[in-house]
Amino acid sequence: MRTSLLFHALAVASSITGSHAAPSPGCSSGGAFVPDSVVNVTVGDDRYYLVYIPVNYDPEEPAPLVLSFHGGSRIAEQQLNLDNLTSKAFNRDYIVAYPNGVDKTWYGVSGVTTDDIGFTTTVIDEISAAYCVDTARLFATGKSQGGGFVGQLACNTTASRRIAAFAPVSAVFYISAPWFGDTCKPATVPIKPTINYGEGPRKDGCLPTIPHWAQMWASCDGLGPANASRPLTDEGAVLYEWGSAEGKRGLVSHVFSGPNIDHSWPSTFNNPDNILHKDGPASFNATTMILEFFEKYPLP
Repeated sequence: MRTSLLFHALAVASSITGSHAAPSPGCSSGGAFVPDSVVNVTVGDDRYYLVYIPVNYDPEEPAPLVLSFHGGSRIAEQQLNLDNLTSKAFNRDYIVAYPNGVDKTWYGVSGVTTDDIGFTTTVIDEISAAYCVDTARLFATGKSQGGGFVGQLACNTTASRRIAAFAPVSAVFYISAPWFGDTCKPATVPIKPTINYGEGPRKDGCLPTIPHWAQMWASCDGLGPANASRPLTDEGAVLYEWGSAEGKRGLVSHVFSGPNIDHSWPSTFNNPDNILHKDGPASFNATTMILEFFEKYPLP
């Protein structure tokens, strides 16, 4: 499996870099589009997703595609209003898809068994047929439970061969006990009131310490256990990167948002998260870092 991982807390990228644009069927469709607009697309009787067409979209030039997954108890429209990926100040080139979860949740959480990986595949296929997509530059991000589902995609053999890089934000990673050893112990250093930065039980599963989760991804990508760290801002944000010894620095990266940031999408201005949690603005923009990370790691 080839994966790339950044997270804010985290990101994972393909271990092989350097690619050229791979046009999708939509590059020859000549379909109608309106730049800087959002389209609502229904799938079957009970699913839908939103598609944002960037201001620089050209139907003859393959464009990268980002999938952005909402958090638990949220819907696609709320994620669109949170992640800044539809703002021309942050994104002028990436098509962005916002899949909507069944009952405001995603596969793998508290017994939820909806085929969200199949739904994600359908979203990719439909957008690739309707628009000119660079299939070597498909990416995934998400917040909280949606970020945890991004981790599910990164672990899925089929999805990880299509999606080049993954950037879950403040994610909930429900994992099996072997990651801890034999037990799931309560966290000793809770950083985030909603989701602990340290390991511990939650709902019907176990959560890892976030640094351990990043280190395990580094191991899966064939990188050594050591990371290089540096302050990201003067307000306590820190960037950790694995892969220096192998010449792949940053292939797996972890951003600690700082001690004063709650379960929020980091932003240097007010957004729905930091207003709700009263913890912002943050000292950096997660959206900028995510897009810079994606730019570095297309599929070969």
